[in-house]
Amino acid sequence: MTNAARKEYLSLSPDAYSRFFICKELLKKNFNKTPIKLLDVGGGSKYFHQALDEDKLPYQLTVIDLLPQNEKDPNYRYVQGDATKMKFADNSFDAVVSMDVLEHISDERKANFLQECYRVAKDLVIIAAPFELPETDQAERLANEFYRSLHGRDHPWLSEHFQQNKPKKEVIKKEIDQFGCSYIKFESNYLPHWLKIILVNFLPASLVDPVAVRDLNHFYNENLFSLDDFKEPGYRWFYVLYKNPKLAKKFDQYFKIEDSVFDQLTLEQKLTNLLT
Repeated sequence: MTNAARKEYLSLSPDAYSRFFICKELLKKNFNKTPIKLLDVGGGSKYFHQALDEDKLPYQLTVIDLLPQNEKDPNYRYVQGDATKMKFADNSFDAVVSMDVLEHISDERKANFLQECYRVAKDLVIIAAPFELPETDQAERLANEFYRSLHGRDHPWLSEHFQQNKPKKEVIKKEIDQFGCSYIKFESNYLPHWLKIILVNFLPASLVDPVAVRDLNHFYNENLFSLDDFKEPGYRWFYVLYKNPKLAKKFDQYFKIEDSVFDQLTLEQKLTNLLT
């Protein structure tokens, strides 16, 4: 990854950066630098490849998405297709990941989506998404109202969450029970932090210094483990499904949380300085 690309990646909104970073860390703790076949379902973002590239992980990445590819990238294979009826054979990929896609799938197809992700995986499946919970719904409503007050329209991906419905925990639990595999789940993007920082990222350049916003994002992204990012309630839930039971791990085998009051205070200072 070039310095410019790394700077851009670290300056992403923490809502985006954290999903790519966490997913990359989960894969790295399971496969390290062993070459594997990896499928990103509903991906289409260059930033996940950048996350893998940052640690020089030699994974053969395939992306499947319903939409045509925006820009060609020789670093991964892109397949345009329907994730609820993929044409890949069973066990085609060592690991299958899907980040923030399930909430954009209609309710009647969510189960099919999960079944297909599990079918084409050989060892591991990672599903990340915001789920249908009162506190998450409230945070999204507040964020959308703020965005509408600034731009005169609903936020594009939040409005789709409202139309398609975020997945319910009962749906994914029912499917996992049928799979019969072991799994772990955990939350990320502590909701009070998520809301404050997403609102700042919604502000147009005419109202806030975009350099200061990128600096705030960079600080948060580099200090996820000390800023209560994994504290409950979280905006995003991760489910790690072990199709290969030998890979099964606990949360603390993946991440070491070291809360820092100093970093918390620095975050509040940066938010205050930015808004004043």
